[in-house]
Amino acid sequence: MQNLKSFLVTFIATAAGSGFTPKAPGTAGTVVGVGIIYFTRDWSYASQGLLWLALFFVGWWASWEWSIKTQAKDSQKIVIDEVLGYMLAMGMLPRTATIMLIQFILFRLFDSLKPPPIRQFDLWGKKFEIGPWQSVGVIVDDILAGLVSLGVFLLGQYLVQRFF
Repeated sequence: MQNLKSFLVTFIATAAGSGFTPKAPGTAGTVVGVGIIYFTRDWSYASQGLLWLALFFVGWWASWEWSIKTQAKDSQKIVIDEVLGYMLAMGMLPRTATIMLIQFILFRLFDSLKPPPIRQFDLWGKKFEIGPWQSVGVIVDDILAGLVSLGVFLLGQYLVQRFF
């Protein structure tokens, strides 16, 4: 049973192993998010929202367990947060290749650069000892990066429709 738990923690926290990518594990994790968005594109938004909630809670648990296992507060191998952030960046937008690519770029930009207030949330999460709040901190900056990406996309879409 311990082997199963260890496998699940690793599989979920690293987004099917993408977190083990030697260069740019966050980008690899985001690619997993792209795949999830693509394969669930025909699902209702309610079903996609329930999937996001389920992934949030199992991702929170898995990142907590991974942190205990590795004694690392915010391991770069934990990339379930990138999956969650990208899924939020897509929101209820149409699942076209163009929009998915734009949101991939915007999300990676905001997640990498961590402009305020994203950086403050990232730092907030790192001040906790390994545990439930620290695990939320691992995820929350990516959630915010996803929401900012969605907001920037919607603002850009509005401006283009309004003035062009």
